[in-house]
Formats: sequence, C-alpha cells, structure tokens
Amino acid sequence: MRFPREQIGFAQAALLLHAIKSDPDRLELVFELQRLLIRRISRCERRIRRLKSARGRLSALKSRCRLPKEKARAVKGLIKGIDDLVLDIRHLIFLWKCFGDGIASVYQSKYSLKHLLYDADYNIKQDAGFLSDKIGFLQEYRACRLGIRMGVPVIMSDLTNMIRHGDVCGLGGEDPLPVEMKSSKNRNARSDRQIEQLQVLADFFANDGADNFRGFINTRRIEVRNPEVTYEADANEVLRRAVEEGFSSVSPEEGLRYFAISSECFAAKSELIDEELKRHVSPTTLCVALTPTINWLPAYPFTLSLNAGNSILFMQEVVHAIVMIDLLVLKRLFMENGISATVLMDGVHSIQICVAPDDLMKGAMRLSEQLLLRVACEFQSLRWFAKEHSSIFDAMDVSREPISIDSPGILYEPLPGWQDVKDCFDGLE
Repeated sequence: MRFPREQIGFAQAALLLHAIKSDPDRLELVFELQRLLIRRISRCERRIRRLKSARGRLSALKSRCRLPKEKARAVKGLIKGIDDLVLDIRHLIFLWKCFGDGIASVYQSKYSLKHLLYDADYNIKQDAGFLSDKIGFLQEYRACRLGIRMGVPVIMSDLTNMIRHGDVCGLGGEDPLPVEMKSSKNRNARSDRQIEQLQVLADFFANDGADNFRGFINTRRIEVRNPEVTYEADANEVLRRAVEEGFSSVSPEEGLRYFAISSECFAAKSELIDEELKRHVSPTTLCVALTPTINWLPAYPFTLSLNAGNSILFMQEVVHAIVMIDLLVLKRLFMENGISATVLMDGVHSIQICVAPDDLMKGAMRLSEQLLLRVACEFQSLRWFAKEHSSIFDAMDVSREPISIDSPGILYEPLPGWQDVKDCFDGLE
C-alpha cells in the first residue's frame, strides 16, 4: 500500500467530494474540502523543502570533502533516496489535487475544463509551483471564500491539476471562469500574456469557437448529441470484487473488458494476468493499464467515477485495473453507423473516420489517441463512442456557416497522407 499515513486524509477528502457530487448545493462542503487540500498540500511542500535542504548539504559535503569511497557511495545513495522521496511526495500532491479536479468536474463539463490545462501552443501549461510560496495566496483564499458565501461554487486553481489558467475559477456558469488576481498594479510581459490567454479562453467559450484557437483554424465547439453511456457501476464492482477475491473480470459489452487484480494477489499469483490476457487479448486488442498518475489528464477524474472506497484503494495501489478495447469491434461499430474507420495508432491519432473512403472531401476526421483513451479512463461505452463520433458529420452540417473563398481553413483537397492512409490491422480481419 502506498501512502499508508494518508489513509484518514484520503477518506475525509473522498467522502466530502462524493457528498458534494450527491448535493452540489452544499457549498460549505466545497470550502471545507479546499481547506483540507490546502493543509495537506502545504504539508507536502514543507517536506519537499526540508528534503531539498538536506540534499543540498549532502551535495556540498560530497563536493567539498574528498570522502573515502565507501562514504562517498553512501552519500550518493542518500541523495538518490532523497530524490526518490521527493518524487513520491510530488505524486502525493498530484493525488490531493485530483480531489480538486473532482470539485471542478461536479459543476463543469470535462470538455470545457480540458481547455484550462493547455497553454497557447496546446502544450500542457506549467503549474504555478508551490501553493505556500505564493505572495497572493491570502487574497485568493479570501476571494474563494467570498464567492462561496455568495452562493457561487469557486475553487482555487492551485488546488487542481486541470485548471492552470487564473488564480481562482468560478464554476457557477455554463463554462468555467478563471480569474487572475494581482496584488500589484505593475504589469510586465508575463502578466500581459496571462491576461491575453484568459481573454482568448473567454472569447472561445462565449462564441463556442474561434477562427484561430491555439494555432488551429476555424475551431468550433459541437455539443455531445447522444447522452453519454458509461459503465462506472461495472468498473466499481470489478474493483470491489478484486479487493475481496484477489481477481475479477467483466465484459459490459462486446469489444470492451475490465480486469482488476489486487496487489496481494498479483504478488502471489502474477500468472493470472498472463492467463487473462491469453484468454481475451487478440492482435487487435488495445490494453490500457489504469494508473493514478498525471497521464490520466485530461480525462474525467477517477475521484468521481470511482466510489469513495475504490478511489482510495486505487490511489494507494491496493488494486490495479486494465481496460481491454478491441479496435476491430470499434471499426465495425463505426461501419454500423455508416462511417468508414481506419485504425492508425501512430502515437498521435487513433482512428481516421470518413463518410466515403473514395472521396474524403465529403467529410473526414482524425480522432486523437487521447480521445480514445477516454473510453478506458472514463469507462465509456464503445458502442456509444462510435455512435457519438459518427454523428459529428451531421452536427457539422447543422452548425456550418456559409462558406466562401475567403472562409478560414477552407480545403480544396484532402490533407497529405489522408487519402491513401493504411490501416495498422490490414491483413488481420
């Protein structure tokens, strides 16, 4: 079990978050959970400072003194141990912030929140650093408290992994509202850049798109047309049974399977994983190991999709889970919706879909691997995923504005490499 000392704190945070999920109007719980996160994250930051100070002293000792070989080796080992411990504590901070992500996701769409993770170049925006180092922390805390007292759900951005724009974020509207708070009237290039990025986001949310958004021409937001279907209950049951019995597996629909194993069972019977893979994995199966790490972003937080008990066990790595997706089944599901699909899995794109393979100008799109991973991380239905993304061409026709020769992003022929794209499973069907 990882982080055994945090068991009580994790339980408190998980129960508070699920109470908020059950009754979003209980804003006093939103503030109480944030106070808990502030205490826990600040404690982690203090530990990191102490460890870095100790590391500095050891490094100075090693460079100043000509230590005997054995002592030098021991000092080097201590430094490595400190580095490993710092990484563990940073991971712990990430886990605490997953509860902050949960607060934001109770009130806002995950598809809106994801835009707050990236910078102007569509790279993951660097986080703000230590919470306890911020000069304006008290100002942000008071703004958060004031907003909640006025009946508006507000979260401090630094208590989340997802919200990396603004210092506090209002969650009461149709879209998130990040707000930058400055204790000084002085402006510089950095502050101007922050304000500009906030304005770009505000315009994007207000207009449901932009002619140029983070380097992408003619970007438009299209609402989800089919009610999302997920198997959260099945996933939670698989994890529960794995904790009790050591091993569990279920297939909620064709082409999709959840598999879970406890750490104790894995240590004693690791061959169970090999047996399960041999039984259900084919050359067209994508296996996704679910891990409570930053790689989860920008998916819906597991602190909400998993129940309070399972989310704690998952964070502490008491139980491990794998999601198996048969991409050949997914191709067939697209075909049932009248859409041709080509599996790419090239490290960026997962699938190319089109209305007519011989004429891509009738409509073609590439889905990212990150989007496909939502099927695993958010326990989405594979059938729903195919139906929803097949309907996007109809959605684009409905929302399309008049096109002229001057329309931004207009194409006269398919993009290079799209017309003759090769399926990575050619010959296996």
